[in-house]
Amino acid sequence: MRFLRCLIVSVIFTITAPAIGGTETSPLSLIGESSQFVELDPKRIARNTRFYDRRNQQTSITTYRGKVVLVNFWASWCLPCMAEMPSLDQLAYDHSNDDLVIIPVSIDEDGLLAAIPFYRRLGLENLDLFVDPNGETAYSNRDNPKNAEFALYGLPITYALDRDGRILGYVTGLVDWQSDNAADFIDRLLEPAK
Repeated sequence: MRFLRCLIVSVIFTITAPAIGGTETSPLSLIGESSQFVELDPKRIARNTRFYDRRNQQTSITTYRGKVVLVNFWASWCLPCMAEMPSLDQLAYDHSNDDLVIIPVSIDEDGLLAAIPFYRRLGLENLDLFVDPNGETAYSNRDNPKNAEFALYGLPITYALDRDGRILGYVTGLVDWQSDNAADFIDRLLEPAK
């Protein structure tokens, strides 16, 4: 009941905010299976975060400046990740010709040895493959000994970055990237900056 009240208030606010004179855009909204998108405030620019591609070559998140970026952290042993990846693969296909870049990063300790068979098993053909086997990019340990950029509050977890490299927020858990809600979220991310 409390959730329903919050949802109704949120909808009313979203509808009436422009009429009240608010010039700010409404918050980004994305509902996953077990959580919703959490906007970060303040938004910070992602550092020169490094991870490795399928050829085991080091790459950086700064390579993608000028594009809208979804950084998705997953693992081959994670059942919700297994359920989410096909819809993320389709999202990559659907947006292959625009400014959306999807960076799926495996946190498996076995790196490519775990990630490549996972991709083959699920028939993923449109997603690039990246790994972070040493925890240089993402961390789950509160101490964050390697000063990694992205916190893992659960798996899968997807961070959204704008064209300037600002980390806008994240959603934890399984997301149906083919849902209308996800399509609206992506459209909002791809809107030209005002």
